Amino acid sequence: MSSYIGFMTAPAIPGPEPEPEPTPPRRDQLMGALNWQSRRSSVLFGLLTRSVAARVGLNPTDVEALGVLSVLGVTTPTQLAGLLGMGTGAVTQVIDRLEDAGFARRVRAGKDRRSVSIELVSEKARQVGAFYSTLQHDAAELTSRYDDHELALIVDYLTQANDILSEAGAAAAGARQAPPSATTGESTGGSGANAEPRAPLT
Repeated sequence: MSSYIGFMTAPAIPGPEPEPEPTPPRRDQLMGALNWQSRRSSVLFGLLTRSVAARVGLNPTDVEALGVLSVLGVTTPTQLAGLLGMGTGAVTQVIDRLEDAGFARRVRAGKDRRSVSIELVSEKARQVGAFYSTLQHDAAELTSRYDDHELALIVDYLTQANDILSEAGAAAAGARQAPPSATTGESTGGSGANAEPRAPLT
């Protein structure tokens, strides 16, 4: 009996110590990671653009112009030049190449023949959009992992970051210009097309 009582009153054998909770990364570590991933995005998207351009016989700037047109649907040469950070002469060459290849067309106003808009030729543009279909599918899958509040934070960050980039690019070019609108890409300092934005290339 005494041995039984001793067993019942013996001190319990200590179990394993609980693992300490992981230390959250410091702000400087998060800022470093954010800076690196932002640079990665820029490089990788540039690589994708160059690869697609080579496949369809355009140059990367032409594909970037198609990306703008895929969102705006219709724009003006002046607005397109501002969004691409180009002069009007250079953007005219871009429009010429897109028109010659059948990806875009110039549309002149009925009353004022000097007024020209540039519009996307959707049927032809699908050839380019096909190269982005996997990316769009994967991006949709990725965004589904975030709730509305988290997505709003991401949109807010990207919007303000792009405005900063726009201003930095204008300053580097030696001329200040208004950043494009977060919704339509329209420069707040110029007269752009009033067409409703269209869906990205599909």
